Amino acid sequence: MAMDWESRRKSVSLIRVSAFFAVMMAVLTGCGKGTAAVMETNEPLALERSELMLIVATERNRYEQIYTDQIWSAQVSGNGTTFQEYLLDQIKLFSNDLLVIGAMAEHYGISLDNSEKEQLRRLSQDYYSQLSAGDKAYTGADEEDVQNLYQSYCLASKTVTELTKDADLEISDNEAKVIEICQIVLNDPEEARELAVKASQEGVDFAALARTHSCEEETRKKLGRGEGEPALEEAAFSLEAGEISPVVEAGGRFYIIKCLNDYDSEATGKRKEELSLLRKDKAFRKIYDQFLEDYPITISDDMWQDIQCETTEDTATTNFFELYQEYFPG
Repeated sequence: MAMDWESRRKSVSLIRVSAFFAVMMAVLTGCGKGTAAVMETNEPLALERSELMLIVATERNRYEQIYTDQIWSAQVSGNGTTFQEYLLDQIKLFSNDLLVIGAMAEHYGISLDNSEKEQLRRLSQDYYSQLSAGDKAYTGADEEDVQNLYQSYCLASKTVTELTKDADLEISDNEAKVIEICQIVLNDPEEARELAVKASQEGVDFAALARTHSCEEETRKKLGRGEGEPALEEAAFSLEAGEISPVVEAGGRFYIIKCLNDYDSEATGKRKEELSLLRKDKAFRKIYDQFLEDYPITISDDMWQDIQCETTEDTATTNFFELYQEYFPG
């Protein structure tokens, strides 16, 4: 049985392998349609089962360590989907992206150099040496399988980097700016007006007023542009540190805002990275989808029929992706 890639869910993985999605979510600018040869085979693409199981083992162990083995039967949707089904579906999407970007690498003539291959060889030896007997039994993987998966992973990362190197991904400080505020949220406009007068008086402890009167428990928060109601955001970003807003109506509620920090440099830097990734993702997915339209790819679904997260093997591996970042930082 095969899965038509065109009908796959358009979602970003929420699981740990999203560390790699963060790399893949980088972008193409004006690449347009490629000029390389059309895909020469109609055979369904697939990872080896042992390679898939390395990813599954990494994720299952991480979740089971946190939530115990009770997590697998927990329902995560109204239609009865279990967490095991959800997790495997997300890993499937990830592995399919890995295959498609590998096909794009071939299409655009992108490959790993000898230095990268040698680094991957050392990485694979390091990772494989850390696997327990239970890990090896559960995954069925040998060192060659580890190296093959790491090579696919590295090639996909390199492909995205190469195809996005000319992209305009610059995010301005103004776009990414994050401020810190303390807010009082009320349902009654008259109470809000009275409290705004009190809050503006010299020496009043605004934070204490918020804790006492706000109908929301969280009174102190960081706010980035585009994250709040437009009226609320406009009022908050117009304040300098220490200033208090008049009453602001937004979403049927009434807000009094005090600016604690009108430029949080650390949070702004992190948000800039996040926005850059989102910009990359939008552009990359556009080219990715165009590639699939021009060169339809079918991915085999056979491997997934009997893969289970639950196992009696004593598995422990959780650092497949973290170790890669140590060898290939940035």
